[in-house]
Amino acid sequence: MRLAFELSGESESIPRAEVLAIFRGLVVQEIERVVVMDVEIFDQQLANRLAMTHAVIEVKDVCAQKLTSIYQAAQNIELPRVSVAVRAKRIGPGLKSVDVEATIGKALAERGFEIDLAHPQLLVRALLSDDVCIIGKTLTQINRSQFESRRPRFRPYFYPGVLLPRIARAAVNLSGIKAHELIFDPFCGTGGLLLEAGLIGATALGSDVDSRMVFGTKMNLDYFGVESTLLVQDAMRLALQDECVEAVTTDLPYGRSVSIHAQSLGQLTEMALDEILRILKSGARAVLISHNPIEREVLDVGFTIEGRHTQYVHKSLTREIVVVRK
Repeated sequence: MRLAFELSGESESIPRAEVLAIFRGLVVQEIERVVVMDVEIFDQQLANRLAMTHAVIEVKDVCAQKLTSIYQAAQNIELPRVSVAVRAKRIGPGLKSVDVEATIGKALAERGFEIDLAHPQLLVRALLSDDVCIIGKTLTQINRSQFESRRPRFRPYFYPGVLLPRIARAAVNLSGIKAHELIFDPFCGTGGLLLEAGLIGATALGSDVDSRMVFGTKMNLDYFGVESTLLVQDAMRLALQDECVEAVTTDLPYGRSVSIHAQSLGQLTEMALDEILRILKSGARAVLISHNPIEREVLDVGFTIEGRHTQYVHKSLTREIVVVRK
């Protein structure tokens, strides 16, 4: 089965990496903001996890971005005999979406398909990117509004500067965590990463040296119905066994307001990375969010870097997201 993932444009690399982290398949084509992959089956639950994808379609044809080619493709694609509507998305310069929609709709109508723009049983989607048109059957459209309802200001316990839900969900997905596996955040703050992990079915374990933050995390997770285990502990001296967690995702501390029990923020980071390496199972991933470069530190500890991404926040703040493997 060939799937096309229509990626969001909010980051150059995170949307693609998120798809590859949770879907197992062979990438057969990549164009601007679209990844095409061969998979054995389509897993709706995995698709529901995605934070930085707009839609997933089953590819029926790929043709040149010309109306004649698109018309010919629409004349030949295999679709179930149900009512349809057509939606086209232009990514970058190219044909107008309305012209492509009309062309595909005309071809399908000539084949006897019922066109129902209000309540179609099937949504045919065309992605226009890099002089290519991908035509397919829409399998799912990601409900991205769900993340807006979990923005920090809507939670019972609020603290400024925390991750937005879409970034938190993407970071969790980059770890490759599966449902029922144990994911740990040693700097849980107000629980944004644990919240997104719990909502996709992972087992959430978190800790913070600040008891107020742990209390706030519990309030937030309880509010959204996410079960968790929370501890008040120092990230430099974790009360956890060796190789006991399947993944770690954490937003490393920064700034003058951080309560530091080490001699410096640098020492805190180094000792925390040592502990993260110790408790991770062999071959497992950690996703480390930082406001400063940390590549040297993670390599010195013994991690292998699998990916590095940046997320622009505002003119004075850009986050680095580093994916490492033990």
